[in-house]
Amino acid sequence: MQTTTNITVSTTAPLIAPPIQQKAALDIVNDQLQAGWIAGALDELFDDLMGRREEEPQDWPAYARSCLSHPVCRLLHQDPFTYRAFAKPRGYAGDAIMMDYIYGLGEAGEAARKATPLGHAIFQYMDTRPSAKAVRFRRRLIAGLIDQVAQRQEARVLAVAAGHLREVEISSAMQNGKVREFVAFDQDESSLAVVARDYAHLGVRTMPGSVRQILSGKAKLEQYDFVYAAGLFDYLSGR
Repeated sequence: MQTTTNITVSTTAPLIAPPIQQKAALDIVNDQLQAGWIAGALDELFDDLMGRREEEPQDWPAYARSCLSHPVCRLLHQDPFTYRAFAKPRGYAGDAIMMDYIYGLGEAGEAARKATPLGHAIFQYMDTRPSAKAVRFRRRLIAGLIDQVAQRQEARVLAVAAGHLREVEISSAMQNGKVREFVAFDQDESSLAVVARDYAHLGVRTMPGSVRQILSGKAKLEQYDFVYAAGLFDYLSGR
C-alpha cells in the first residue's frame, strides 16, 4: 500500500536566505554595503581577508588580485581614504594627505563632502578602525615626547619623513616657543610646502632629502636632542 504525505507551504512565510557559506564572502559584503549595513559588512570583510591571508598564504596574492575585479571594489573605492590607499598618487599608501584624513585635518573635510553617500559612510567607518586610532595616538605620543625633551633643555628636534608634521599643532612646547630648532626632513616637497605654510611661524625649518641620503651620509644633518621617524619603518625593507 502506498501512502502519500501532504506538505503545506505557507505563502506568507518569509523567504529564508541561503546560508552564508553558500555565497562568496565578497558577494555578501557587496549586498550588505548596498543595503547600508556598513560596519557589519566591513567588519566581516576585514575578518575574512585577514583569515585568508594568514591561513592560505600561498593563495593570497591570486585572491587579492581577484578582489579588484569584484563589484564590491567599486563600492569601496567610493571612499576617498580607501581609494587613495589603492591609487597611491604619491607612490606610497600612507602619504601626508592620508594621514590628514585620519586626523580630520587638511583636505579631509573636502574629501568627505565630495564623496558619495556610501563613500562618506565608509570614510567615517574607516576613522574608527584600530589602525586609525593608533595613528592618532602616535601623534599625541610624539607631541608629548617633544614636550618632555623641551622641559629638560633648549631642544633641537629633527623629524625624519615628516609628512605634514601635524604633531606640532598639539605640542605645547612648539606652541610656546620652547624648542630651539625644529627641522622637518622629507623627500616629498609637496609635504614640505604644507609644513612651511602652516608651521614656519612656529620656527619649523624644512629640509628636502631622502632616507637613502641619510644612510649614505650625504644629508647635511647636525646634532639633535630628539630625532624621530613616525611612519618611516612601514616602507623600509629588513635590510
